[in-house]
Amino acid sequence: MNRLPMNQHDDFDRSLRQLQQHAEGALPPATLLRLRQARQHASASAQAPRRHAAGWVLATAFSAVLAVTLGLQFNRTPPAPQPASQATATTDDTSEDTLLFDESPELYLWLGSDALAME
Repeated sequence: MNRLPMNQHDDFDRSLRQLQQHAEGALPPATLLRLRQARQHASASAQAPRRHAAGWVLATAFSAVLAVTLGLQFNRTPPAPQPASQATATTDDTSEDTLLFDESPELYLWLGSDALAME
């Protein structure tokens, strides 16, 4: 750094550096030690939030996935109508349940009787 000042900014920087060196030389060593410890403590506490940054990222990602899942859960659309060939196949399965009532006409006579109304 042995160069001539190119402009007044370099001269200003050099004068500030000399002033800082003079001020550091005027401080007692105990004060310098306390200042260094305070600086180390401040830099250590400034790095603490960086350690927790991964936790915040994971929590944000989890809540985004949860929100999408809930959104899809509540945004269900009704199923598409079935083609006619599939609709007849499903009615064949339910016809077994209705056959039970069709085979017993006495059930309908009993339901329409006055004896049921009396009970």
